[in-house]
Amino acid sequence: MAASAILGAAGAARADGFLHELAHQATQRVDAVIAARPPALVPPVPVVVHWKATKLGAVDLGATLVALVAADLDRDGRDELYAVTPREVVVLGARERGTGVRELGRVAFTGELAVPAPRDPVGAAIVDGDAVIAAASPWQHGLRVQWRSKGLSSTTDAQAGFPVCAQRLALAPGRNYFVDSGGGGDVFAGRCRDVVDKTGRAVAVTALLATTGKLAVAVGSERREYGGVGVAFDVADVDRDGVPEVIYAGAGAPGDADAVKVVTFGADDKKPVFRKPFNGGVAGVVAVDLDGDGALEVVVAVRLVGSTRIDLWRLN
Repeated sequence: MAASAILGAAGAARADGFLHELAHQATQRVDAVIAARPPALVPPVPVVVHWKATKLGAVDLGATLVALVAADLDRDGRDELYAVTPREVVVLGARERGTGVRELGRVAFTGELAVPAPRDPVGAAIVDGDAVIAAASPWQHGLRVQWRSKGLSSTTDAQAGFPVCAQRLALAPGRNYFVDSGGGGDVFAGRCRDVVDKTGRAVAVTALLATTGKLAVAVGSERREYGGVGVAFDVADVDRDGVPEVIYAGAGAPGDADAVKVVTFGADDKKPVFRKPFNGGVAGVVAVDLDGDGALEVVVAVRLVGSTRIDLWRLN
């Protein structure tokens, strides 16, 4: 090798070493600045919640409701409701003027059918960034629903299983519950979200309904169990006091008269903040900002047994 080539290679090695060390020192300094000045915590500002049930309207979904979630995917400042049936995902939004809801669009499940399918239809849905991922038991694969410039769109969800919080769970063959491969027990449904506690720190909330009929709710390291809970439930800090509310329907037969209870996490569930009875069964519960005012409303979907129509009620 020529002397000039050797010197050139040595110079390049020294340059690479210098740049690597420079980047390492810069990273250390940035980490030190962040550690010295942690982000300021902003405690939540409580709001007064007036609990009073108001009927928003009725919608014929064309099939049985099996899951209900909320998200602002079209980025208009107001959440939409994503109602999952064994056939489609139906998107509902608030009317432009006054109370009530209107249908914004539908996307159908497609692809290969699941074998075996459970006797009772089962579904699940979560919000994943700019999309809602929905799955229904008649189909091998779910849908990834999004809003594009031309409106509502969907693609096949490539990942197998039903989205339950951060997991993908499989249905027990021919049954209506999910097999938990993590060792936590089989579950009917799950809800997960982050809340801000009284100090302003983000806290993870997990709610899983076991096949034993117990709803296990974990807020950070604190855990509570609730009995007599049906598959319709949600957990959210509606009054923004740093302590979430657990909102759930009863565990009666589908379509039977039902009731929704709102209980402050950690408080006596026999003394709910609010309770509303219904003549029909409650098939869905979700905390949603339908009007875009920054506050959450609790919306429930009520249906009679075998009916494809749901009545939507706002509880606050």
